Amino acid sequence: MFYIRILIISILEMLVLSNSIYDFGQLQWKIVNSNQSILLDGNVPGGIYSEMAHKLREYMFYEYNDMKFRWIAHDNWTYFTHFEITPSDVTYKRVHLVLHGADTMSEIYINDKFVGTTTNMFVRYRYDVKNVVKVGLNSLYVNFTSPIAASSRIASMLPYKIPSECWPNVYHGECHINKLRKMQASFAWDWGPAFPSVGLWKSVELEISQGIQLRSAGIFLTLEEDYWRLTVRAWFDTDNDVRGILAGQLSIPGQGNIRSETLATIKALTCEGRVVLLVPKTKVHLWWPNGYGDQNLYELTVSFKTGHETLSKTIQIGFRTVKVIEQPVDEDLSKGRTFYFSVNDVPIFAKGSNWIPSDIFPENHANEERVTRLLNDAKESNFNMIRVWGGGVYESDLFYNLCDKLGILIWQDLMFACNMYPAVEGFLQIVKTEVVQQVQRLQHHPSIAVWAGNNENEVALIQNWYGTNRNFALYKSDYIKLYVETIQPIIESLDPQRSYFPSSPSNGVETVAEGYIATYPQSNLYGDVHYYNYLGNLWDWRVFPKPRFASEYGVQSLPAYSTLLNAMNISEAVWISQVMQWKQHFSLGYIPVLVQIQMNLPPARELKDIIYLSQINQAMSIKTETEHYRRLKSTLLPTAEGLTMGALYWQLNDVWEAPSWSSIDYLGNWKMLHYFARDFFASLIVSPILESDDQMSIVIISDLLMAVSEAQLFIDIYDWSSFIPISSHKVVFSIGPNQSKKVLQGNLTYFLGTCPNKMQCFLKFALSLPSHLATIIVPQNYLFPLSLKHANFSWANIKIEKFTLQNKNEGYILLSTDKIALFVWIERLGARGEDGIKFSDNGFHMVETYKEIKVISRFPMETSFVSSLRVTNLKPKYM
Repeated sequence: MFYIRILIISILEMLVLSNSIYDFGQLQWKIVNSNQSILLDGNVPGGIYSEMAHKLREYMFYEYNDMKFRWIAHDNWTYFTHFEITPSDVTYKRVHLVLHGADTMSEIYINDKFVGTTTNMFVRYRYDVKNVVKVGLNSLYVNFTSPIAASSRIASMLPYKIPSECWPNVYHGECHINKLRKMQASFAWDWGPAFPSVGLWKSVELEISQGIQLRSAGIFLTLEEDYWRLTVRAWFDTDNDVRGILAGQLSIPGQGNIRSETLATIKALTCEGRVVLLVPKTKVHLWWPNGYGDQNLYELTVSFKTGHETLSKTIQIGFRTVKVIEQPVDEDLSKGRTFYFSVNDVPIFAKGSNWIPSDIFPENHANEERVTRLLNDAKESNFNMIRVWGGGVYESDLFYNLCDKLGILIWQDLMFACNMYPAVEGFLQIVKTEVVQQVQRLQHHPSIAVWAGNNENEVALIQNWYGTNRNFALYKSDYIKLYVETIQPIIESLDPQRSYFPSSPSNGVETVAEGYIATYPQSNLYGDVHYYNYLGNLWDWRVFPKPRFASEYGVQSLPAYSTLLNAMNISEAVWISQVMQWKQHFSLGYIPVLVQIQMNLPPARELKDIIYLSQINQAMSIKTETEHYRRLKSTLLPTAEGLTMGALYWQLNDVWEAPSWSSIDYLGNWKMLHYFARDFFASLIVSPILESDDQMSIVIISDLLMAVSEAQLFIDIYDWSSFIPISSHKVVFSIGPNQSKKVLQGNLTYFLGTCPNKMQCFLKFALSLPSHLATIIVPQNYLFPLSLKHANFSWANIKIEKFTLQNKNEGYILLSTDKIALFVWIERLGARGEDGIKFSDNGFHMVETYKEIKVISRFPMETSFVSSLRVTNLKPKYM
């Protein structure tokens, strides 16, 4: 009986002492403004703009609402609720209030007693409230200060100006965003509105414990001869040294578990424990980027057992190596260095885009439908990399988990963009906390390939974008304090196996050699470049640089007409209404859109036509630029330029219905560019160019890890007036693995043959592969000898002949045309991306009388679906 009694007491102690976490999102929250004239029901996670939109029944992106409701951000707001504490809760050693995301400047009170402040929306705040809470009902108040007022107040307190101070007027934004650790785009950008957000944008919890919580788990992988050495790093929140058994267990489907444990003392000073697992190479498969292999993932469970409890956390990891290779390209070191990603010792040509926040309201950043759809759309267009841009947020766990599963590598900026930043001690300290927490949270993901300290701040400083030349030494010192002396040591300590670059664009190791501010940070001989050309002919490959890696380049276009109607009255959906001008934030307005259209396409004056033409221009411009970069992957030019190994266009997604650089609009509709990306990012493509007016070259580009032998290239020359080629040519070629190769160079006049002139003809290129490679899809390509505005084509009459339902989610459209048709565009009137409507091809050229297009829908279709479709093709004239 005595032993039974002791056993019962021990069990009861364990039950009492096991940690408890209360999710305050389940409580009833209220929100009140400063003069208490507005009282709202609140949600946590949530944000004031979302709550006000619901109360006012207003769509915040409608017409001028971004300015109409700016008063919301000028006010102060308080989130408050009540919660119960039981007698057993106060028997624990620690009671912590945890705010996983507070946006941004706030003071916290429990039972009218001051608990603490928040000053950084990217930081998890944890307060010991054991001596503040009481048994029974407790009150919690989080008092937020207007971010506009807070940023202005901080700016006035700084010893000198930290530019840029205000955005251009055309942004309709607010000033001093760089003084706050807050989503930089929330005060406006050239592609988005100003909604200076306020709220508890992530969860709020009460943690009741014996003083220790397992917060994050990371890994350190070393590939030995026969096994992987997997060092598990567990990071804790603890106020005291705690001794226990730290264990790591790797689950391998079909082969059981590999487990290791060690006696560890988690010290309050470091809050870290480590345990090592030895994993035989034969038991696990490698993780690969999309297009190079499978994305094999394994569950790793980390646990820490003390005398009273067991804490555990399970993450998914992948076995892979990733490096940024910066090697001299020549014995003459002045010719620069390579810059490419090597995964599992395989050079990877990075193909993809830049990711801005999926929603301008941070509380929606983890919207599962939107994030999942966008990332699946990226994979479908053959992306293997996304750059998370530095003016947004560190994305949700959902985002990074999906990238792991989809094989999308991540270039991860830290959240600093297009500004100088304070280097005062308080600012640097909160940045340290931010970087530590975010790197610890994200470090285990196999998709993360590189860290970058900021977006464009190095080039902004050296090129005097914001008037920093007046005291260059001071701003350079601030820059180095923040990105080199503060951030870099943290990343090197927490994640030593990944590269860190203080800025993008930058010259990599050359920037380091020049004291972290390169004389020319966008050199074609080092690192990465950002390139924009708004007044050049972007259908001509010769205008583009020849860099090692292009991490930003873009062209603006307009979203679908139905998308615009979602945010404006039909009377404003005309060219160029006041609302259309309001939503254009680019400093040059619509001038580049019109200028670039008119370089290659007929001009137009109706909005629907300009939308269509702008999307053609964007798609063709980015196609031309991307193929240019891909052609250079194996070529070192006499100028020492080339060896390009990355093409990440700007940008993938949108935050509202407006003109932007995106390939997918805010409602999720693919622009023509995204369909084109599926082709120009394919693993094997043919890319023809005119080296001069009468000299043609044809380059085959392969990302395949196998050689292609005895393949056939077919060149058909068409007269605009006939579906039958006037002549054809065939070239047999071979190409090695993972390379680009020029397979033909010749006189264009020879290939055109009997074609009377360049206005009358065009060329089509197609590949035929050996039978063992028959499953590889190789897109066709085209070459127009002259600008299409000078070409002698006619407007085609295209009809939908038939729509056949294969099943409730798939169908086929049969199109017919009476003439060769260019940029045939199928759209569903009133479509939204969440409808899940996609076409097997779009924006294509019809060189045959009939073409069948597959339609895929996430929702059931009926035969009447076809009546909602509109088919467009390029006209020779619009006005």
